[in-house]
Amino acid sequence: MKKKEVSIERKLRGAKIKPLFMLVLAVVIAMTFLLYAVMEFLDGEIGYPVLLILIAAILIVLFGWIALARYRDSQRGLVSEDERSRRVMEKATSRSFMVGIYALLLIGWLSDDIIHFRDVSQATGAAILVIAISFFCFWIYYNRKEI
Repeated sequence: MKKKEVSIERKLRGAKIKPLFMLVLAVVIAMTFLLYAVMEFLDGEIGYPVLLILIAAILIVLFGWIALARYRDSQRGLVSEDERSRRVMEKATSRSFMVGIYALLLIGWLSDDIIHFRDVSQATGAAILVIAISFFCFWIYYNRKEI
């Protein structure tokens, strides 16, 4: 009986640390956006840095809200993941992976004639953006759908 209580206690402790890690990760990513925005602003750009600052603010607010909700749930003794949420993540991940593979294939085919990238890293960034957006869309879809 004690082993089971210890494992639940460890899970709850981990559930309290995860939201804080999420928030720190969001701050690091937002600071990267802000640093890039400052560099672009110093180069004379105005519109692009404002967009980057807006994205960084949205990122901090969104991740802060999610982290706070998960932390409150862990304070109440609720777990943040269950079977259904893991299944939703698996489905969304597998579908976005396939979309990403097809996006990379399409970028490879169209990069010579139709789509012109500065360099390979810009094409890779576009593919990663497609994967991230498709994951988010699939996650919303499967989270609302009965599995």
